[in-house]
Amino acid sequence: MWIHRTIGGKHTGEVIALIRLMPDGVLSDDEIQKILDEIKVVVKEPVKLGKVEVKNIAFGLRGVDVTVSVPDSEGGLDPIVEVLSSIEKVDNVEVVDVGRI
Repeated sequence: MWIHRTIGGKHTGEVIALIRLMPDGVLSDDEIQKILDEIKVVVKEPVKLGKVEVKNIAFGLRGVDVTVSVPDSEGGLDPIVEVLSSIEKVDNVEVVDVGRI
């Protein structure tokens, strides 16, 4: 199934991505919540924020899985990865899965 948008007369699809944010260590619930709140602030149009979920990794370490959709015409996922990398206490940002919708 394709979702098409018309931009400047061209039809573009959407890229959907699962991005994992890993903190710089074991964080408290409050510190994880600050990351979740900051994700909602830094993700801006034309990127659409989908599901945001805290995942237990190991030994108290938790990551945050973020699902986003980006129009094909926006130049890929590098800009959103860069923005998510700028969040305080986030050490690593990795694109885990990519698909088209």
